[in-house]
Amino acid sequence: MLVANSNSAVLTGIVAALVVISVLLQPCPFALAQTDTRFTPADKFNIPAYDGNISFAVNGSYADATLENGVWTFTNLWFNNSEMVENLAVSAQNSNVTIVWAQVLNTTLRGAFLSYMVEGQGTQTFNFDLKIEGGEWSVLFNEDFIAEGEGWTLSLDHTLTVTGANGNVTLMYILLEARRGNNANLPFYEQHSVAIATGATVAVMVALTVGVKAKRRKDLAAGDL
Repeated sequence: MLVANSNSAVLTGIVAALVVISVLLQPCPFALAQTDTRFTPADKFNIPAYDGNISFAVNGSYADATLENGVWTFTNLWFNNSEMVENLAVSAQNSNVTIVWAQVLNTTLRGAFLSYMVEGQGTQTFNFDLKIEGGEWSVLFNEDFIAEGEGWTLSLDHTLTVTGANGNVTLMYILLEARRGNNANLPFYEQHSVAIATGATVAVMVALTVGVKAKRRKDLAAGDL
C-alpha cells in the first residue's frame, strides 16, 4: 500500500506539472493569422433568442465566430492562458457564461477540458467536435462531482447540456490509452491514471478560477478609488 500511495503521489505531481505547463505555454502572438479577431473580457457574444450571453475571462482571438440557432460556434479559439481550441460550440439560455479556460489534449492523456462561471440557473450547452471515442465525461459544480442525469446530459453528437448550475462549472472528457482493454496487470498508477489526472486537472482549473475572481475583485476595488 505504501508503494501504491507513493506511485500515486508521484504521478499526480507529474500530471499536474504537465497540465500546468500546457496552460502556461502561450502561442506567440505573431503566429496568429492577420484575419483573426481579437477579444477581451469586455466583449459579449449575445444570444437574444435565449436571453443569454457568452464572454471570456481573458484576452484571446478566434478565426471565425458565428451565431446560428442560438449557438455560438468558434473556430481556432485562442486564450492567453491556454493553447488553441480548433472548434467550440457553446450556448446559454437564461444565463450568462464566462469561460475561464479551455483545452484539448491529444497526447497520452487525451481529452477536453473547460472551466466556466455562470450567472443565472439556466441551461448551457458545449460541443468540442471531438474526434476521439471511448473517454468519459466528468462534470463538477463548485468542485462537487455531479452524476449524469442529475445536472447534465450528453447527446449522441457529444453535445453536453448543463442545467441548473450556478457558480463555477468544470467539464472534463478524459481518455487514456492505458484504459483500453484489460489493464489488470498494469502498475497502480496506470490503472488509476484517469482519477489521478482528473484530480490534477481540477486543481488547476480551481486555481485559475480563483485567480480570475481575485483579479475581478481587485479591478472593482481599483475602480472605487
